[in-house]
Amino acid sequence: MEDTTNRSPDAQACTAIVAVGASAGGLEPLEAFFQTAPTDKGWCYVVLQHLSPDYRSVMDELLARKSDAIIRHIDAGMALVADTIYLNRPNSLVRLSDGCFQVTAYSDTDALPHLPIDAFITSLAAERGLPRAAVILSGSGSDGARGAEALHAAGGHVLVQSPKEAKFSSMPKAALATGAVDRIEDAHALPTAVAALLSELPEGSNSKITRISDPWQAIMEMIETAHRIDFSVYKSPTVIRRIERRMGLKGITDIEAYRDLLAKNDEAVDELYQDMLIGVTEFYRDPDAMASLSRNAIARLVSESSEKDEIRVWVPACATGEEAYTIAIEMAEALRTSGLERRYRIIASDVHRGSIETAGKGIYPESALAHVAPAIRERYFTEHRDGMQIDQTIRQKVIFSVQNALADSPFMRLDLVSCRNLLIYLDDVAQTRLLSMFLFGLRKGGYLFLGASESLGELKSDFAVIDSTWRLYRKESDRRVYDAGLLANRIGAPVGVDRFDMPRQRKQARPPLTSIDKSDRPRTDRDSLLRGYDALLKRYAPSSILITDTGQVLTWFGAASAYIDTMSDLAERTVEEIVHPALHYAINLGTERLRQGAERDFEREISIDAEGAEPHVVILRVEPLMGDNRRGRFLLVTLRRAAGEAAEDDTAAPVMRDTGEDDILVSRIRELERDLRLTDESLQYVTERLETSGEELQASNEELQASNEELQAANEELQASNEELHAVNEELVSVSSQHERKIELLSDLNRDTELAFSAMEAGVLVLDDELRIRRFTSQCADILKLVEHDIGRKVGEVGSRLGFVDHAELARAAARSGETQSVTGDWQGGRLTADAIPTEQSRGTGVVLVFRQDGAGTEP
Repeated sequence: MEDTTNRSPDAQACTAIVAVGASAGGLEPLEAFFQTAPTDKGWCYVVLQHLSPDYRSVMDELLARKSDAIIRHIDAGMALVADTIYLNRPNSLVRLSDGCFQVTAYSDTDALPHLPIDAFITSLAAERGLPRAAVILSGSGSDGARGAEALHAAGGHVLVQSPKEAKFSSMPKAALATGAVDRIEDAHALPTAVAALLSELPEGSNSKITRISDPWQAIMEMIETAHRIDFSVYKSPTVIRRIERRMGLKGITDIEAYRDLLAKNDEAVDELYQDMLIGVTEFYRDPDAMASLSRNAIARLVSESSEKDEIRVWVPACATGEEAYTIAIEMAEALRTSGLERRYRIIASDVHRGSIETAGKGIYPESALAHVAPAIRERYFTEHRDGMQIDQTIRQKVIFSVQNALADSPFMRLDLVSCRNLLIYLDDVAQTRLLSMFLFGLRKGGYLFLGASESLGELKSDFAVIDSTWRLYRKESDRRVYDAGLLANRIGAPVGVDRFDMPRQRKQARPPLTSIDKSDRPRTDRDSLLRGYDALLKRYAPSSILITDTGQVLTWFGAASAYIDTMSDLAERTVEEIVHPALHYAINLGTERLRQGAERDFEREISIDAEGAEPHVVILRVEPLMGDNRRGRFLLVTLRRAAGEAAEDDTAAPVMRDTGEDDILVSRIRELERDLRLTDESLQYVTERLETSGEELQASNEELQASNEELQAANEELQASNEELHAVNEELVSVSSQHERKIELLSDLNRDTELAFSAMEAGVLVLDDELRIRRFTSQCADILKLVEHDIGRKVGEVGSRLGFVDHAELARAAARSGETQSVTGDWQGGRLTADAIPTEQSRGTGVVLVFRQDGAGTEP
């Protein structure tokens, strides 16, 4: 067989690099791949395997039977040459740098398992100038997934063997889970798919995206293409601010110029993606909120569950994991306090892999524990060289997973969902979808924990309020609403089909607020508004503003228009945007009181300094209207001048003004006490709003580092030991596969040898160094009368004797002298020549006896 490893390669530079990763069960797909892989296109193939350090691989010999390409083992400093297959050596890590191989030997201190496929493909992603592709074949574990993600982000192509065809499908499935795979094919069809991908537009070309006419849409498409996340479901102002912030940092004022920069610069796309993700979290964030959760939900879950039940908690959008660990600690504290034994599991998910990686390590700077009580810190944290590490018992209770909460299916049989301050960034459709997923996943009696500025929206009838201040709810209904297609026309829709409401669309003229165009509203909103009008006309006809309990302005009547500013119809219809600033505080305060179930209507005197009018005092009254809908209650804000307008509304309650001095003092004290309580409530409301803004500001100043490493979502507590066993098993499977193939080759060779001897009509008897029979041909069996079970016995003890020579003594003579001994004599009417040929064997000198008939004889 030709030794292809020593063939002299030509000096032609390669035109493309194809990395092929395979492990357990990878021999057959490798042979199928290279049987159809082209060897005249100038490609360089680099085969990466999991190899045992003490085993000599025969992969070069096996592949040489399937491909006529040059096959070489990789050495340090070796340059890439066209139409060549490169094989990694055992116990070494291979990387690519400037078109040359870098080889590093493994040491005993290196982490296990070794990941040679990830290491090489990641280095390949950093190479520029040549088309690149990676092919992931059969294997167990997840080696290759991180490299595939890096290569895809760098503009390369990733292909995997069909998991149905692969003997071990873990590696192809792990690559598929990253969302970075371009094609899935059977092994023999992968070379054709690689050729098709490499013949497309040159790498780095974003011509498809740059052809999109709207630059805002093009930017959103670039982010979605690079990171598989659709930000069109985020509120438009939030996304616009993020994009404009990155433009400001780059010194760019034109949106089209920024689009062109993103089309050419992958790093700029990553920076914008990092800014889009608002990953603000901390241990015991809002201590009062966590205390309420622990007291009203966690303690009840512990006391109401049984030992056979498992308490299941989901923390979507967990960022770097502090909140998930906080809930795990509170669960452990509740069990410790109650003295009960309960099983619990916390599933924490986030769309950002870098954050999940940080969370999985469980190591945080000491400053992150600022709000953690000393006793908790001592009980559940240990010192680490990089800061403070969460206790292993808590770490094992939390499973971190990369998941898009809006696009992926929800978890089931949940007892608690904690999703704080994610809804505030999403539009109405996305909020409804996410809440419906929580409703679907929660069991009846399960708890939902939202941010202080978030609400249930249309699903509030399915939950009971446990703590209105900290937005803790309990599911009371059996209803399970989950519409997987709710965002079908938003997520994954073609670019330019109303996916994102950017400034160009937002500047379209809106109907005047004073004349509501019912035809432009959905039917349900129009009917709700008509019901509100009916309730309003039954009780009042004053100068007033009709709003919802979420601060949405529906319409206004009479002289109230003097306190409304439509801002050329570009403002949002909210109290903060169009109502006179002097009325904001009182309206928000009254709304909050009524939302929390105040029994009396809210009334306040407000001093107004209106532009173009004399300063005056207005009596503002906020009261709920009869009737309710699924979007929130209607509230009526009545405005009445303190002097001169009281007669306009005889039904309105006047402001009490007693003339007695004691009564005045008592009334004043009561008013101040009431104001103090309301001021506390108002400060809470303002604080919540400021926290929301503060989170965005904090996220703007943080630099999140992207990482391409993947953590297993489940069974992490067993991963360290299991992966090492997987690596050893993969090496054994690879060795076994090569042995099987070598045995097949030897069997073929033996059959060929038998045929050759049969054709020569020669009898052959093979003896070992002790002159024991190792094997013999059928002609020899006829001459010496040997049978199959004579193998292993000494030659002089079995078979018949030749009349003219003692063949056993002839063999001993050849073994002693080391020279061929030959004797010819008469045998069965003809001439028979017996040759004894000494041969070198692994244990000593053996002998081969060859019997040749020179004339025809007669059968005995």
